[in-house]
Amino acid sequence: MKKILLTVLISVSFMAVKAQEKAIAKVHYIFKHVNDTTKRDKHTRDEVVTYLGQQTSYYTSYSTTRMQEQTTKMLSAPDFDGNLVISRSTSGIKESYLLEPAKSQMVEVKRVASDEFLLETTYPKQDWNIADETKVIGGYTCQKATTTFAGRQYTAWFTTDIPFSFGPWKLHGLPGLILAAKDDKNEVEFEYSGFDKLAADVQVTIGTPAKAILSTKDEVEKLEKAFKANPNAYMQSKSNVRVGGPGVFISSGGSATSSSSAIDPSKIKSMSIKNDDNYKPSSVTNNPLELKP
Repeated sequence: MKKILLTVLISVSFMAVKAQEKAIAKVHYIFKHVNDTTKRDKHTRDEVVTYLGQQTSYYTSYSTTRMQEQTTKMLSAPDFDGNLVISRSTSGIKESYLLEPAKSQMVEVKRVASDEFLLETTYPKQDWNIADETKVIGGYTCQKATTTFAGRQYTAWFTTDIPFSFGPWKLHGLPGLILAAKDDKNEVEFEYSGFDKLAADVQVTIGTPAKAILSTKDEVEKLEKAFKANPNAYMQSKSNVRVGGPGVFISSGGSATSSSSAIDPSKIKSMSIKNDDNYKPSSVTNNPLELKP
């Protein structure tokens, strides 16, 4: 059986959380954020995914997986000449969230380069107002709900046809899966892009690894600044650090290997990553996703 392990960092204060839960399905969204209000047409975009369990969910970027798929396809092409050019139309989010409503807990994992850090965070709560209005999204009948959260007013559309009380990002708590959500200023949007039940021969487990790096928001912000100022120096300083963080691992014959191991680096002479001509997001952020705690 092909087995995929989705791991999530855990701190000492969360060491009591040992149980692992099998993910039943995953829902994909296109995440859009007007990060620079002076250049609204230059917003950031990412494909994100929420893995769904009966008691927990895990929200993260899917861009790396798409990039791996693109790379594998190019490497396997008969006419591949060794020069790998990856076209990018998304900017991977740096935060992932493990949500466990039964314990009113949320674990935030912050990524800096190839390192992940665990941050203590407040459990998100939304007071939803459910309306009678409905519409169809992706073939599912959805009902309208509104809430104010983190300084923004959101309208969400959820479906009781998929009985998971989860959604994208920190939005949750409705009597069905949130398929779409948008704030009233059209600055933050989660657009539905697909729902997949996991095949019987694929086991995805939302769990906790043995190792974790517990940090603080201030410490991580310092590391982010150091990486932006001098990426090479940062990577060299971290080269001997082994981080146990979130990721997808494929186990075969009892041994676990990263899903990226299918890529043969010996075939690559050069590699470059560029944005699509139609994707040029602003590098300035004057409009954060959360306007207030």
